[in-house]
Amino acid sequence: MKFEVLEDTDAWIVRRDGVELARFDDQDQALADVAQRLRGPARPDLSYSLAVRYQVRG
Repeated sequence: MKFEVLEDTDAWIVRRDGVELARFDDQDQALADVAQRLRGPARPDLSYSLAVRYQVRG
């Protein structure tokens, strides 16, 4: 499972395998959401990753 936390203009977006799961007002809430989703028994047949992508500053 590939999780991504993306900074957007007005939100932090949580995605898994390219599908949007949730939007939050701040990064901490988004990361806590991913942590909650990862709790529980791990499946040895799956790999897990997390990427954090920040908005480009001009």
